[in-house]
Amino acid sequence: MFFEGSEKKLEVVVNWSQEEGLSLRQLGDSYWARMVEACQAKILSKMSSPSCDAYLLSESSLFVWDDHFTMITCGQTTLVNAVRILFEKFSLEQIDSLIFERKNEYFPHRQTTDFYEDIGHLKKLMPGRAFRFGRAEDHHLFLFHLDKPFVPPPDDVTLEILMYDLQGESAAIFGSGQYDSKKICQLTGVDQIFAGFQIDDHVFEPCGYSLNALNQEKYYTIHVTPQEGSSYVSFETNFDVCQELPQTIGRVIEVFKPGSFDVVLFHPQRPLPFEVPGFELRSQSLQDLTCGYGVTFSHYESRRRVAEAAYEIKEWTSVRP
Repeated sequence: MFFEGSEKKLEVVVNWSQEEGLSLRQLGDSYWARMVEACQAKILSKMSSPSCDAYLLSESSLFVWDDHFTMITCGQTTLVNAVRILFEKFSLEQIDSLIFERKNEYFPHRQTTDFYEDIGHLKKLMPGRAFRFGRAEDHHLFLFHLDKPFVPPPDDVTLEILMYDLQGESAAIFGSGQYDSKKICQLTGVDQIFAGFQIDDHVFEPCGYSLNALNQEKYYTIHVTPQEGSSYVSFETNFDVCQELPQTIGRVIEVFKPGSFDVVLFHPQRPLPFEVPGFELRSQSLQDLTCGYGVTFSHYESRRRVAEAAYEIKEWTSVRP
């Protein structure tokens, strides 16, 4: 079974709430459901804190605060369509920051669009700049941002850990389809990456797992695509982990035991270099964006890799559309 776990991400900051005394959360579930459906996904469930609404989607997650939102989608979704819905409600002058990301995919030929088509649509709506972090022939991240001065708060940090080739017990737990969410949390501790968070999670059929976690305005989210031959896990948080970055990455890596992983870090200031025990830093890209963020993209591979058996193809259906 083929499923594209690699994700697309949209993060938008608006000044509409400051001008009108309104909140994005007041737009209501129907507005966000319409945006999600425009991207070929649907809302499965919702939980809220006093500061944030967290939606668990059929393909990843959506988080909405008073003045900004973050939407993450996987599979064959067309996340760029969310911007069209956004511009039906907001003018360009009301948008302070917009960042669109797209990770390289296992099966890019199965996608409805590619990054270059996406930014073609975006540049019709706004001035912007586009980057590729990482080598084209290896793990890489595409990023487009609204080319507009923006000063993020000093604690505005986002950490993404994108993991590949799940190993051992973790691969068996998430890939078996035999466990409910309570048992998965008990066996893996995914609900305890950070203490004090409210949890909303979902187990997919025949396999797959998603989790949203909230504590006031802070979140973390996990999405697991455990299919053999294309396993992928994403972890993301806006918890300010810069003072404990290696420890946080180590904690997540210990749960999922990937063969390789990428770290994407958005930060007002660049962090100090660090090592991940058992892994080798294979490539790194650094870029200061005119929208106020510094971005670090790092690719790590296990030092313990050994010769592997060939992957046996058990499905004969073509992966071409």
